[in-house]
Amino acid sequence: MLTVAIFAVSAMVGAFSSVATTATPRATRIVMQDRSAQNALAAFLSAFIYAIVSLVALSALSYGPLGRLLLFTGYSLIIVWVLVSFIRWVDQVSKLGRMNDTIRRVEEACSGAFTDPAISGNLGARPASDVGAHGPRIFADAVGYVQHIDMEQLHKTMETQGTKLRLLVRPGAFMDRHRPLAVVLGSTRLGEDILGTLSSAFTIGDERQVENDPRCGLLMLAEIADRALSPAVNDPGTAIAVMGAQLRLLTKWTDSRLEATECRYPSLEAPALDAVDLLEDAFNPIARDGAGIYEVGVRLQKALLALRHLGDPELSAAASLHSRLALEQALRKLPTDYHKEKMQHFASLLEDPQARPGAADS
Repeated sequence: MLTVAIFAVSAMVGAFSSVATTATPRATRIVMQDRSAQNALAAFLSAFIYAIVSLVALSALSYGPLGRLLLFTGYSLIIVWVLVSFIRWVDQVSKLGRMNDTIRRVEEACSGAFTDPAISGNLGARPASDVGAHGPRIFADAVGYVQHIDMEQLHKTMETQGTKLRLLVRPGAFMDRHRPLAVVLGSTRLGEDILGTLSSAFTIGDERQVENDPRCGLLMLAEIADRALSPAVNDPGTAIAVMGAQLRLLTKWTDSRLEATECRYPSLEAPALDAVDLLEDAFNPIARDGAGIYEVGVRLQKALLALRHLGDPELSAAASLHSRLALEQALRKLPTDYHKEKMQHFASLLEDPQARPGAADS
C-alpha cells in the first residue's frame, strides 16, 4: 500500500505540473482540489497504517478468536474501500491534467461567481452613485489583491454610525497603501477604531480568488488560450474551446443580472462589473495572439455576435467594440485577401441589427 500511495502522489504531482506548464499556473490550485485523488491517497495510507498497527497488535497482545475476527473484518472493509477508491481514482487520473479537463474544472470553479446575483451584481449593496464623495477614506494595510469583502461587517458598522459607505473597489482589485478601498459618505468623522474595523473587513492576499472575482476566471481561461496560441504550442483548438467556456460564463452572468435581487445592505454602495472590462479580460489576449489564425478569428466574431444578442445593452455595446478591435488586428495579420473579406463579413454581422447568431454559420 505504501508503494501504491507513493505512485499516487507521483501521478498527482505529474498532473499538477502538466497543468502549470500546458495551461496556466493559476489553474493548479483548482486542479489540486480534486477530491477523488485525495480520497484515494487517504485510502492507500489508511490501509498501510492499519496493516502495521494490526501486525504490531497481534505480536504484542494476546487476541482470542473474537478479536482476530474483528481485525479481519476491519481489514476486509479497508480492502473494499481501497478497491473502490482505486477504481474511481484510475478513472480520474486518466483525465487529470488533460487540457479539456482543466478547462472544464476552471469553468466549474468560476461558475458560482457568475451565477450568484450578489457577486455578479453589486455585492448585495446599492449601486454606486456617480456623485463625488467627500469623507473619510478607508485604506488597506497591505499590498495585494482584494480577495473578499465582509459586507455584513461593513453594514453593521455603518448602521451603528448612522451613515453610509461607498466601496471603491471589488474583489480582484490590486491595492496598495495609497489607493482607497472605500469612502464614508458625508462629513461624518470616525474614530481610528471604527476605521480599523472597516479596513479589517477587506481581505488582502497575494493571489486573486475565482470564488468572489468573476474577472479572475475569465483571465485564467484567457491565459490558457493565450499559451495555446503561442508559436511553440500552436493549438488553436484549445483557444476555440476556451472561447466556448467564456461564452457560457458570460451568458450565465447576463442571466443573473436579469434576476431581481434584494438590497441586503442598504447602508453600502458598491460598483458593478463593467462589461467592457469583462470582455477585455476574456478576449483581448485571444484577439491579439490569434489575429493571424483565421479559425480563431471567426470563432471570436461568432462568440461576440452571440453576446450581442443576449439582450443586455451594455454587453452588446462592449461586444461591438471588441469585434471592431479584433477585426482591426486580424486585417493586419491574415495572409490572404479572401480570409480578410470573410472576416469582415462576420464582423459586419455585429453591426447589422437584423442579424441573428445563426447567420454567422453562412
